[in-house]
Amino acid sequence: MFRRAWPYRCLARENFSTWSRACWPRASARAAAPRAFGASRCGQSHAAGRRGARLTALTSGGAIPDTADYQVVLEPENQSIGSVNEDFAVESLAGDVFQLGNNSYRIRRIERGVVRVEDAHGMSPTIPFWLGEAPGRSDELSQSVSRLRGAIEARLEDGANDERIGAWLAKEAGVVEPAARQLAEYLTASHAALGCLPTQETIVLERFFDEAGGMQLVIHSPYGSRLNRAWGLALRKRFCRKFNFELQAAATEDNIVLSLTTAHSFELGEAARYLHSASVRSLLIQALLDAPMFAVRWRWAAGVALALPRRRGGKKVPPQLSRMEAEDLIGAIFPDQLACAENLVGEREIPDHPLVRQTIADCLNDAMDIAGLEHLLARLEAGEIRVVARDLTEPSPLALEVLAAKPYAYLDDAPSKSAARRP
Repeated sequence: MFRRAWPYRCLARENFSTWSRACWPRASARAAAPRAFGASRCGQSHAAGRRGARLTALTSGGAIPDTADYQVVLEPENQSIGSVNEDFAVESLAGDVFQLGNNSYRIRRIERGVVRVEDAHGMSPTIPFWLGEAPGRSDELSQSVSRLRGAIEARLEDGANDERIGAWLAKEAGVVEPAARQLAEYLTASHAALGCLPTQETIVLERFFDEAGGMQLVIHSPYGSRLNRAWGLALRKRFCRKFNFELQAAATEDNIVLSLTTAHSFELGEAARYLHSASVRSLLIQALLDAPMFAVRWRWAAGVALALPRRRGGKKVPPQLSRMEAEDLIGAIFPDQLACAENLVGEREIPDHPLVRQTIADCLNDAMDIAGLEHLLARLEAGEIRVVARDLTEPSPLALEVLAAKPYAYLDDAPSKSAARRP
């Protein structure tokens, strides 16, 4: 019966039985018995809706997950002046100053769904962050960026200067001259610093020391944020296991940065081969369990599956209670996820539960691109992609993007105020 619906035409019996056991545990033994899907009468005898299931489906159904915003209210006027993301509100404290619109405001107190503020009279503010879930750059656009860099690199190697390249860009791409000139100067300076321009056929590893004496490793990979997020998270996990040291990592559409210390000594060119296409999936799964994306995607998957009702008693469940209920649910299904790390031996044992599987699949395939990463690593192993290693005294122009975005592109923690203040 399920497979007659087009979205479930490829539904495997094993997956159906797993969901049956989760939804109808009393009938799990009989429902797991192999039967023809067309025998709807058997399905009706085994499955029955739970108490309140119809009301829950009507009030909490939908495939779009909830993202809660907090209303910002100016006092003493009690005037609503905007909203901020739930994660920003939860991690803020009374006395913090942030910018909303063109003004700065000081937080007086945070209530359920409301942030009450007062005019900060021009005090230096922080910028509110939010967890954007827009799709990363498409594969086609990433390929176009790579081709453009390759075309400009070829002209640089033929002796063209930035003025000629700017004129070519303005003519061929239809870019206005000031923008074309800026892009030509930017890429020309980057080529001078790195000796080449990173493309999808040439990965550049750049290492330098920052002003605080810390080592920064930047991987120039114009493959888009979804693939770079997966590569950075898995590489961070590999560095952690190799050097027994937790480090920070960030990723953008074109770069990955790993913040190391002077204690990390390794051959720079070998870092591109620290991961293997045959084992990176299992490593990335262990890595994403500690990343903020897992908790967010878990709440989304549980909400869409009606395991966390969005409304109760005729009222919308507050975000704070939804977070607590999500933690209680993951604690019951996946105890190792909330266990003390000091008491865990080896890798976390992931339960074979449909909600856990769905959350991991969403992280691997929606937030990240595990298939693309496996393909990239296979090409590196086959020697189809050139790896260029550069030790520099200062960051290249192409590296400045990820260094400036790092507080809001962290892979190891939500982009909170504390993250932004890290060295």
